[in-house]
Amino acid sequence: MSFATRHRDDPTSSLPILAGFSMRRTESEEEMTALQGRDVAAMRRRFEDGHRAYVALLDGAPAAWGWVATRNAEIGELGARFAIAAGERYLWNFVTLPSHRGLGIYPRLLQAIVRAESAEAERFWIAYAPENRASESGIRKAGFVATAEMSFDAAGRPALRAVVPGGDVQASRVLGLRVTHDALTPCWRCVRAGRPGMLCAEGSCRCDYQRAESGCAT
Repeated sequence: MSFATRHRDDPTSSLPILAGFSMRRTESEEEMTALQGRDVAAMRRRFEDGHRAYVALLDGAPAAWGWVATRNAEIGELGARFAIAAGERYLWNFVTLPSHRGLGIYPRLLQAIVRAESAEAERFWIAYAPENRASESGIRKAGFVATAEMSFDAAGRPALRAVVPGGDVQASRVLGLRVTHDALTPCWRCVRAGRPGMLCAEGSCRCDYQRAESGCAT
């Protein structure tokens, strides 16, 4: 899993105008409950914990959404819980409706959120699974740069490795995870599935979005 960041003033490539695209922030528990198919109590807790919801619209109809953590957050796959420093934001739980995928809505939503939150925040963070190529592409288009890899070591402990010089230390400050120079399993799903000793050597595991064909399906 990769951890990426961008500053509000970082230069980004301009995305072509997408006709009919707009974005708005919502504070409606009912709206997010309907969009995500979750119970209203779960959505209420998110708002009470300081999370902010944004919805992307195409021709006025919801097309995608995501959340912004302002106080605390967690990366459940790694069991990492962390506080959000003042002036920072963590972006999470983004979903694009299947009928609207492939249109470039995701990077536009990310950029719109950065603009909206930049009055209060300077630094933005986001995590993504490296096998999710579409998500990685959208995040890069929105101006985010991967700084560190997050996964498990041979003992099954969550840890970080740098992608760029100093990126592991930077990510550790945010996440509170230990930094290592040892090998990390590229297959964090195997560890979460109870295979902590499996480092998934290159070519021995294919845990991606075709998990039905993989021996490491969760």
